[in-house]
Amino acid sequence: MLYEPTTLANVARIIGETLQKDYGIDPAPIFEQVKIDTSKFGRPGSRVPLSKMTRLWDTAVFITDDQQFGLKAGVRAEPSDFYVLGHAWLASATLKGALERLCRYAHVLSTAITQAEVVDEDDMVVFVESFPDPSIVINRTADEAGMVAFFKLCEIIRREPVRPLKAELIFPPDKARNYLDEFLQCPVTYGNEREKFYFSKQIFEERLPGYIPDVLDSTSRIAEQYLESLDQSKVATDVRRLLVQMLPSGKADQDRIANRLYRSTSTLQRQLSAEGTSYRDILETTRRSLAEKYLRDGDYTQAEIAYMVGFSDQSNFARAFKRWTGMSPGEFQKTA
Repeated sequence: MLYEPTTLANVARIIGETLQKDYGIDPAPIFEQVKIDTSKFGRPGSRVPLSKMTRLWDTAVFITDDQQFGLKAGVRAEPSDFYVLGHAWLASATLKGALERLCRYAHVLSTAITQAEVVDEDDMVVFVESFPDPSIVINRTADEAGMVAFFKLCEIIRREPVRPLKAELIFPPDKARNYLDEFLQCPVTYGNEREKFYFSKQIFEERLPGYIPDVLDSTSRIAEQYLESLDQSKVATDVRRLLVQMLPSGKADQDRIANRLYRSTSTLQRQLSAEGTSYRDILETTRRSLAEKYLRDGDYTQAEIAYMVGFSDQSNFARAFKRWTGMSPGEFQKTA
């Protein structure tokens, strides 16, 4: 995965609020540890790399020792936390229409969501979410938080409780969690290829009291423009492309990359920041992605891989890989 997915920075803020208000834990040191820029919380539409968000979710669960952390974080979500998508959601004519906008603008929330769709099946409306990219590992806590936030937003616009008729989740049966069954209040099956939530078509086609056509049109236009800006993350893509070419030379520092892209280092930093990332983030994720690919392929020695991803010696590579994955290169290769 040489393209780093991103998530709205407001999700990180919600995690911080949950730590502070539900557990009495100061989130500032955790944000610093995970290297999340909290100044982004005040900038609408700002984004955080998925790798940092994953570390933040895992750290929150570890510190609180609470597997239900995602449920508590999801309850705190409000429509305004989801940037323009939240406002489009509030102005939708029906729950089905809101769901269709969620599918259309899912990348506003996270570019890790590769496919979301609404399907009519007999007398039911089915919300389907797929993650076909094997390089993107779905974080269990984040998925549960998103699930809770989704139902909360449904209840806000319908002004009544909303629960599915049945649910199919991607996590294996041996990792089923009773509290999810209790929350969903419906039959739940685990170990599915896609996540599906089945709803009564009648409920999802009822006219909602907050429907405002003009607001819906305006927010939809803004959402389209925002998605276009995400799709134009060409600078980060170009940096990754050059890193793949230049890492084996050991001369892939930021100044050289900026020079190859015909811009100053400060301009490169500013453009990458606008795309929700940095040279350091791209360097780390590119090295990790390449290292994992080479180890899985099994065509190179660890010393060769260290060289190919830009490390001067194998020991430095091994330490970095352990920091990225929690495993040594040899352990990763065995499990892969």
